[in-house]
Amino acid sequence: MKWTIVSIAEAELMLENDELLLLDMRDYRAYLENHHPRALHLNDQNLRALLKHTDRSVPVLIYCYHGHRSQDMAQLFSDFGFTSCYSLDGGYEAWFPEFRLASQELSDNLLEWLLINGFDPENVDHRSANNETALMQLCRLGQRDLALEMLAAGTRVSLTNKDGCNALWMAVQSGDQALVHALLQAGTPLNQQNDNGATALMLAMSLGQLPVVRYLLNAGADITLTTIDGFSAEDVAANRRVLNEFNQWKVSHAKAA
Repeated sequence: MKWTIVSIAEAELMLENDELLLLDMRDYRAYLENHHPRALHLNDQNLRALLKHTDRSVPVLIYCYHGHRSQDMAQLFSDFGFTSCYSLDGGYEAWFPEFRLASQELSDNLLEWLLINGFDPENVDHRSANNETALMQLCRLGQRDLALEMLAAGTRVSLTNKDGCNALWMAVQSGDQALVHALLQAGTPLNQQNDNGATALMLAMSLGQLPVVRYLLNAGADITLTTIDGFSAEDVAANRRVLNEFNQWKVSHAKAA
C-alpha cells in the first residue's frame, strides 16, 4: 500500500469530502490550544480502535507539527490496509500560521537585528530558514537582552522549528542559564520533545552543561523521557561529572519523595 504527501491546497479540497478522517497527532496541549475544527486528536488510546474499526476505504489525512511524524503515521495506516492515506506537507505550523503584532514598541537595536537577519519586525512570530523564529535564533546566539525583549513583545514560546525544537532548546545550546530561566518563566514547555524525541535536558546532558542540567532538573524536567531510539538523558551524558550530577540529583530527589 502507498501513502501520499499533499499540499495545503490539496488538503483544503480533500476536506470537501465529508467522509475524510482528519487526524491531529500533535500533543494534547497543542490540540486543545487550537486545531482544525474537523480534526480528531490521535493518541495511543484511540489509535488501535481507529485502525481496527474504521472502514479501510475511508480516506485518512494526518497532520503533525511540521509534516515529518505524520508521514510515519500515514505509512502505518497504509500498512493496515487503508487505501487512501495522506500526510500534510509542512504540518499544522504551515497550515495555520498566525500573524502576531508586537505588544510593545521594539527598540532600535532589536529592529536593526530583525531586519539584518531577514525577519519581519511587524510579525513577532515571523519564521526564517528551518522554520525558526527570531526568538529561537537569538536564544541560540546567546543574545539575552534582545531575546528578553522579544519575550516582552509577545512572541509565542510554544513554537518549534522544522525539527520540533523550541526556543528553550536553543537557549541550552548557548549555555545561558538566565535565558533558560526566563523562557521557563514565560511558559516555554520544559519537556518538549523534538522530532527525534530529544528534550532540552538531554541536550544539556550531552553538552556537559552542569549548571543548566542542575537548573532543568530542579525545574521539573522529566528524566523518564526517551528519544525514538530509546536513549534517555542519562544515556547521553557527556562525561562522568555530568552523570554524577544527574545521579546525585536522583538520589536527593528520591529521599525528598
